Amino acid sequence: MKSIKRFLHGVKNFGFDYFPGEDLETLRSKMNRYFRIFPSKGIEFEKELEFLNTKARKDFKFSFILPYEFVFEHDMHKVKVHKDSASGLFYVMHNEKKLFYSRHYTTESSVQFTYNCICIEQDERSPHRYLSNGFDVHEGDTVLDIGAAEGNFSLDVIDKAGDVYIFETDEKWIEALKLTFEPWKDKVHIINKFVSNVDNDSCVTLEKLFGDSQIDFIKMDVEGAEIEILECSEKILDRSNDLKLAVCTYHADRDRDIVEQILNNSKYECKTTAGNMLFIYSTLRPPYFRKVLLRAVKHGR
Repeated sequence: MKSIKRFLHGVKNFGFDYFPGEDLETLRSKMNRYFRIFPSKGIEFEKELEFLNTKARKDFKFSFILPYEFVFEHDMHKVKVHKDSASGLFYVMHNEKKLFYSRHYTTESSVQFTYNCICIEQDERSPHRYLSNGFDVHEGDTVLDIGAAEGNFSLDVIDKAGDVYIFETDEKWIEALKLTFEPWKDKVHIINKFVSNVDNDSCVTLEKLFGDSQIDFIKMDVEGAEIEILECSEKILDRSNDLKLAVCTYHADRDRDIVEQILNNSKYECKTTAGNMLFIYSTLRPPYFRKVLLRAVKHGR
């Protein structure tokens, strides 16, 4: 029966899928054709669709990825980039703190572009924003930043957090992370391993690393591996009574539903952020838009 349903779904959506690398005008055209044929599917996305058809610009991809007016308020050319004389690495001042970029960033413009994307993602109006007034890191919290990249999230909470554990498997970021968090090296732990269900030279389990120690906040943005990490961290999720999680859910079609189910099974209250994303770096099937971030809190907190 499931195979029949998948076949019928494929027939219904034939010709409407968007593939990475296709022109953004192609995406807009496919979406418009699909929602003209199936107008009821587009009701919840009316605001986003109007923006895509009237304001989104092909020369500014983020106006497609996050189809909202606020993205135009961010200008990469206003980002000031500095160069550290000792290391030779570029850095920006992020909330009055140095945020370093890896040696793979060889031009100021590449840093400007990437940092501007971060500013858009973490705008208070963005569905990608990890924190809110009612969902935040508290004084002295133990924080896990799983999938840190340049470490902007950890840098945002570093002053009030207790211990911060930064997980980043991309070797190119380690040097930059060490420089960024040098002023807080006594409480920052940079772990160049995958969070997994095994412990070896390249992988570590949260259970092995933390045992019965308190974990207060987990931020997770790991290019689609969120579900796997949650599944192999079941013991941590089950035993924790005072834990918050911010988990990205936009990398694949059903990520939000699966992540929510896993966390519900461990008695977490889940809420997705308002708004949607067009993740143009993966195949997009109708209705195209994906929920971006799920915030979870253990029942009773």
